[in-house]
Amino acid sequence: MTDLPEPLQATPPESESVLENGRLQATKILPANFTLFHSLDLTNRKLVIGMNVTGILLLFVFGWLFWGMAALLTPQLFLLQLQIFFNTLSIPTVLLIIVLVVLLHELSHALFFWLFSRERPKIGFNLLYAYAAAPDWYFTRRQFVLIGLAPVLLITLAGFIALPWVSVVTTARLVLALTVNAAGAIGDFIVVLWVLGQPANILLRDEGTAVSAYKAARKQ
Repeated sequence: MTDLPEPLQATPPESESVLENGRLQATKILPANFTLFHSLDLTNRKLVIGMNVTGILLLFVFGWLFWGMAALLTPQLFLLQLQIFFNTLSIPTVLLIIVLVVLLHELSHALFFWLFSRERPKIGFNLLYAYAAAPDWYFTRRQFVLIGLAPVLLITLAGFIALPWVSVVTTARLVLALTVNAAGAIGDFIVVLWVLGQPANILLRDEGTAVSAYKAARKQ
């Protein structure tokens, strides 16, 4: 009796979903050979204190940097006295700017979550913080870095494009918005630096209070 040929082995669905042209892609299904090997706990007390202190220092650093850039782009600002600068920023105006910056910051994260997953991310707000997340997805290192840096890159670029065309009063408010956005991204900077310190061929998942890294297990 003639032996029947053995059936072809089907490629596991998770392999199809995570590989494209031999490169890792975002996926909702963690490949069977990937295991957790590292995580960054964002609730760590020392890390939280360090981020808060650094964020306050960055307010001065970025404020000086963006004001200098504004002065270069619009030379007339060299004649603007510091008193006039503060007079244009009332407390209600400052609070409104902060709220708008937080909204645009999270929408920038959400845009890149959507670009890489093609699925609407979760966006939430409360009295303490706002967030954008795609908790069901695993992203590549390159994608995760772009997601993390998106608010600083997009908002800063848009601000610099607008600076030469706005009034002095609007310039003061725009500089404040750019400063708050960049200094407030201290958590994003820390996550990106941590991610860049990991191996290239990994998948990362944002779990809200932690970032988990997965890599393929070595073949025995």
